Amino acid sequence: MFKEEIGNEFIVIQEGTSEGTQIKYRKDGFWYKKDNRGHEGRAEYLVSKFMEFTSLKTSEYVTYEEGTINGSSGCRSRNFLTGEEELITFYRLYYNEVGEYVVSFIKESCELDVKEYLSKIFMLDMICLNEDRHLNNLAIIMNGDKFTPAPIFDNGIALLTANQSVNRHFPIADNVKRVVARPFSGSHEKMMEYFGKGFSVDVNSALDWLDTEPDSMERNVLKYQIERYKGILN
Repeated sequence: MFKEEIGNEFIVIQEGTSEGTQIKYRKDGFWYKKDNRGHEGRAEYLVSKFMEFTSLKTSEYVTYEEGTINGSSGCRSRNFLTGEEELITFYRLYYNEVGEYVVSFIKESCELDVKEYLSKIFMLDMICLNEDRHLNNLAIIMNGDKFTPAPIFDNGIALLTANQSVNRHFPIADNVKRVVARPFSGSHEKMMEYFGKGFSVDVNSALDWLDTEPDSMERNVLKYQIERYKGILN
């Protein structure tokens, strides 16, 4: 875990559609985010660590580290852009269209098929119960006249951590039913079904790792979800 003191001059103001917007800093090649409504940093760490046990390549997702920022809990990740690269979110590309129209628009305007990219993201969101996958959390990278999918980033509003309707006295199974997906459907399973299976998971290794993590609601939710979907994860 890291411990960082960061001045206000490093704050980055971002406009977007997120309901869970956190204070963000950019300093020395890292992005830092303070927790806002729950244990977002914890969720970011667990989700990115979980992806190590999948068939995803390390270049396909962002790794997050837990820590404190000016005494407050949060997380950080390395800046994944290099040189002249620029991150362009789906929101910027085509904010007023949905589903297959977004995919078609990006294919026509950028000559890039993002269906496989979305299959990986929406499968992850189904497992991790990400409730904040708005169009500013889907992006491509532009380098000159070339476009590539961005690595998977911003998974903090997941694992029930910031869901205001969660009742901690209820079983996980009951609280999971309160999750509403985004952006193309209110159902994670429907989006995963449409875009297809994006990756496989070494389920036993992932569960063994979670058993070594400190007890928390977020850890228990991730463990519940892996066990819930293990039939399709292998």
